[in-house]
Amino acid sequence: FGHHVAMSADTAPVEATPEIPPAAWKTLAVSALAVLAAFLDTTVLFVAFPDIVASFASVAPAQLSWVLNGYTIVFAALLVPVGKVADRIGHKRSFLAGSAIFTVASVMCGLAPSAGLLIVFRLVQAVGAATLLPSSLALVLRAFPPAKVPLAVAIWGATGAGAGALGPTLGAALVEVGGWRWVFFINVPIGIFTVVAGRRPR
Repeated sequence: FGHHVAMSADTAPVEATPEIPPAAWKTLAVSALAVLAAFLDTTVLFVAFPDIVASFASVAPAQLSWVLNGYTIVFAALLVPVGKVADRIGHKRSFLAGSAIFTVASVMCGLAPSAGLLIVFRLVQAVGAATLLPSSLALVLRAFPPAKVPLAVAIWGATGAGAGALGPTLGAALVEVGGWRWVFFINVPIGIFTVVAGRRPR
């Protein structure tokens, strides 16, 4: 009897590790890139802020601080509400809409002729970032096999965390080379790629 049990244990089928489909990696790459851009905008502006103040010398620095604080406040305040909206209208649709809003607002921030318009477009940019963020994670969770979800979430989260370390260095380089407006223009190719790649069927 003992021998029979041993044989059964030895010959029991081993559950195969699920493979990750290529489409899942594509979803993760597109989502993580969009998240990187969204989180970068919370850090790169700290480096560019002195140049923004110099460009709008007639505006009080306290008023211009809304370029920084407005983005953070709106971004944090909208994460939960827009996440619920995304559950209703579809995560892919919400992700693409958020990416498009973020990209267009980035262009307008870079072209803003006045401090007031810069602040307004920064708030719109935050709306786009808050819209795409929860949907990006939902798309990643749906794309990966359950056993591989922890890996996908770790990569997704590391991308957002890496933005904190990359932001000051990237911001300083962009300001040095092209001025503070390029801190916003750098989002444009990322946004275009995200929208185009995200629209393609998996």
